[in-house]
Amino acid sequence: MSDYLDKVNRIPISADLLGEVMDMLRALPVEERWASGSRSSRLYEMLERRGLTDTADIVAVAIDLRVTALLRLQSLDALRGWTTPGGGLSANLVHPDLLKAAAAEPLIEEAGGEASFDVASFRLRLLAGAEVYGRA
Repeated sequence: MSDYLDKVNRIPISADLLGEVMDMLRALPVEERWASGSRSSRLYEMLERRGLTDTADIVAVAIDLRVTALLRLQSLDALRGWTTPGGGLSANLVHPDLLKAAAAEPLIEEAGGEASFDVASFRLRLLAGAEVYGRA
């Protein structure tokens, strides 16, 4: 999977686009939010509306992997202080610094083969971005 992740990591994803996706996912009914086919279809449609027709498929995969990795960090309680209480998308995962870190941090392959963010590296990137703006 590492060659695949290398390809996915080279796809530029903006923090604004990630925020838009998080808002779109949060607006979906719960049963659609976690059904991968429905989520992927909505994501693909959103990207097509933005004019990314030729690359919507691979960009959708890159975004989905980043959102999933961000939710995994949240489930590990690795985002304490950056999110509001609550689980899944009910927590505030749209803090600008959090989205910037999720857009820039390279995905890695976990032992189980899942794409994820390295917790320590993600936290450093998050803090470095917050330091630039003088907020945490």
